[in-house]
Amino acid sequence: MKPLTLEEVVAAAEGTCDRPVPAGSVTRVVTDSREVRPGDLFVAIRGARLDGHDFVGQALAAGAVGALVRDDFDLGSVGPAAGSSPGAAVIRVDDPVAAMGRLARHYRRTAMAGSVTVVAVTGSNGKTTTKTMIAHILSGRWRGRGSIKSYNNAIGVPLTLLAVEPSDEFVVCEVGTNAPGEIAALARIVEPEVAVITGVSEAHLEGLGSLEGIAREKSDLLRYMRADGCGICNADCEVLAGVIRSDYDLRRSRLVTFGRCPEADLRLTDVRVEAGGGSGAVPFGMVFTVNDRFRYRLGVPGRHNVINAMAAIAVARRFGMDHEEIAARLATVELPPLRLQVERIGRITLINDCYNANPASMYAALEVLTDLPAAGRRVLIVGDMRELGADSERLHRELGERIGGSSIDLVVAVGENARAIRQAVERCGGGRIAARAYAGTRSARTHVPGLLRPGDTVLIKGSRALALERVAERIREWASPPARAAAPRRAARPARRRASA
Repeated sequence: MKPLTLEEVVAAAEGTCDRPVPAGSVTRVVTDSREVRPGDLFVAIRGARLDGHDFVGQALAAGAVGALVRDDFDLGSVGPAAGSSPGAAVIRVDDPVAAMGRLARHYRRTAMAGSVTVVAVTGSNGKTTTKTMIAHILSGRWRGRGSIKSYNNAIGVPLTLLAVEPSDEFVVCEVGTNAPGEIAALARIVEPEVAVITGVSEAHLEGLGSLEGIAREKSDLLRYMRADGCGICNADCEVLAGVIRSDYDLRRSRLVTFGRCPEADLRLTDVRVEAGGGSGAVPFGMVFTVNDRFRYRLGVPGRHNVINAMAAIAVARRFGMDHEEIAARLATVELPPLRLQVERIGRITLINDCYNANPASMYAALEVLTDLPAAGRRVLIVGDMRELGADSERLHRELGERIGGSSIDLVVAVGENARAIRQAVERCGGGRIAARAYAGTRSARTHVPGLLRPGDTVLIKGSRALALERVAERIREWASPPARAAAPRRAARPARRRASA
């Protein structure tokens, strides 16, 4: 980051110090005391398991020039490190997270003003993937960055902005929510020149209530765009389009739409799976055409990822990139971890999509699996979809019905709603689909390898709380060639000992 004086930090964070503010400068903001190095500002955050205030002394001893702490923090609890460090400032604030947001807003308006174009991405699905695509395409010409991992909340968004370097020309922020007002609060900090809404679907219903509530929450990102900004929105979401029409006075020139519908500015006119078209270990990819004219290749699976790519294309065009340049960069995009990661392990194809799940992303994963050219069976392992509130039972049942009408050969459901999914699959599948249900990840990890066969293509998806990547790890162990080769010998030795006894 561009250095900020401690006096500037205190003012921007709306904090106070117990003694005169030292003359030092902040060169980085961190929330993990183990990562502190000289020149850092340490933000003490109280989490579910740990309280950063317990590590203020450790941070100052490691060279932090300041720490953002709660008003009621006992300075004497940190030991001699704070009192004996004349260059360090302990800055008291109402709430360290909120104060970090105020600091990030100040940094965005001063250090980044006129030199860095800010792109913000929100939506029920595809935020991280779309952010990754945008940053990858733009980095072909400009210096910049995207938010780390899924840094999309009141902690992650400020950290993303405060990590922007003086030499950066763009930054792509991911903006998330699970309660009313969170997008607006983050958008006030980000103030994007380009605001992207990937789409609206039934996610976080527990906090946001309805599809219209989700659409209103997501569309708040447009409200806080810079005056000369551009909104880029999914035209296929009728509820989003309705909210935008009723709530926002956006001139046509400030809103670009993408999607399948005929009215979209960037219209998907052809799409197909291309076997062998992927990059690296991915054995397939997507080929698609926009506006009957511009042809693109995407080295990752999924028709839904084509829609994400169209959002990225719209951003790149806003930046002034031409078709050939965009197409060349898009062809080399790789997905973030735990998002449709394809692995060939022995004779098994494993598709790991364990990062998270809601109804729309589940249906997209199901479409990926049924689209694939598969030599053997198609196996779908699905975990619970969380934060759906009163609609949870209905939405899990509808997922089972959708699976039952598909070309899947085996479904394994995991979690509290596993039985409901299995019953819906069996009712709608007409006996074509084998279905199993397990109450938890540990049980699924034990039993799933015994259900698989060489040649299977296996896709795993569920909410983060289930940690289904542990099932993926067990499948890797079972399917890896050395393990498969050694398994018969391990089973034979006990049998011979029993015979000799």
